[in-house]
Amino acid sequence: MPERSAITQGVQLGVESTPGTNVAANKKLNSVGFIPGVAVDMQRFRAFGNKFATIETPGKEFTEFDLEGVGDYSELIYLFASAIVSPSAPTVSDTTAQTWTFTPATAAEDTVKTYTIESGGTVRAMKFNYGLINAVELTLNRDGVQISGGGFGQRLSDGITMTAGPTSLAQVPILPTDIDVWLDTTSGGLGTTKLTRVTEVTVTLGDRYAPVWVLNSANNSFVAHVETEPTAQIALTLEADSAGMAWLTDMRAGSTKFLRVKGTSPTLAGAATVFYSWTWDAAVKVAEVGDFDEEDGLYVVDITYDMVHDGTWGKAFTTSVVNKIATL
Repeated sequence: MPERSAITQGVQLGVESTPGTNVAANKKLNSVGFIPGVAVDMQRFRAFGNKFATIETPGKEFTEFDLEGVGDYSELIYLFASAIVSPSAPTVSDTTAQTWTFTPATAAEDTVKTYTIESGGTVRAMKFNYGLINAVELTLNRDGVQISGGGFGQRLSDGITMTAGPTSLAQVPILPTDIDVWLDTTSGGLGTTKLTRVTEVTVTLGDRYAPVWVLNSANNSFVAHVETEPTAQIALTLEADSAGMAWLTDMRAGSTKFLRVKGTSPTLAGAATVFYSWTWDAAVKVAEVGDFDEEDGLYVVDITYDMVHDGTWGKAFTTSVVNKIATL
């Protein structure tokens, strides 16, 4: 038998109809990887008079996974459908162009997608159900668009046979030359005032969920999830010029601003006028100010904004993706 080589360990997923109920993992994502690991709380006991442990028993057992990859207009929707909210059916514009919108509730539970995730190759493979993306981070600069994050799933099953013939999506990567950033004073004005000296943007959404553990012999892992207080931030690295120092007045006044980060591909998603794109709109307030620094000779400052609920706008953030994918 051949050895289990690291280079052949592929990952594929399937969208679950019911969280935790196994489905065929019939989709192969080629822009982002899920790196699984076993997570277990071992309960250790050392009897009185013994120097060494006498009992070790497993308690909570589940799967943790890391995300790493690059931005892709076709595949972002699988991350957002789990980390943000399960979207409604996309709206169609210009024949083949599909617009997916993800807007989380501020004061109600969000329904999200979970995945059956398989990992491995022909020598050996494993899988877990209830794959839930708990954190996603996009870092955008002129070197590229990087994705990181992670999540958790139910207990790992080893020695499985992977679903045959998974479908790969058309690759349309988000290029650094696609990206623009705007900062405006009203939600209605989003996309008006472009920031022309942003060197890096980091969009962070984390700590979305926690697993629910119960005493029930029918369940060998967690049974559900609950939402927790999320981390929702956008960090900008700005040249400390007149436009790049406008945050100082906003910080001192506690002002809410409206930030748009958008990638627009040169590749058409529709027949003639609609392009692949990704837009993240957010109501923001200054949360943290970094040190002034030098970046390739440029004098810059890092500003971290919290995404906040705006009563007039009715939300904290919304993100949308235009691609050719009709269904998850």
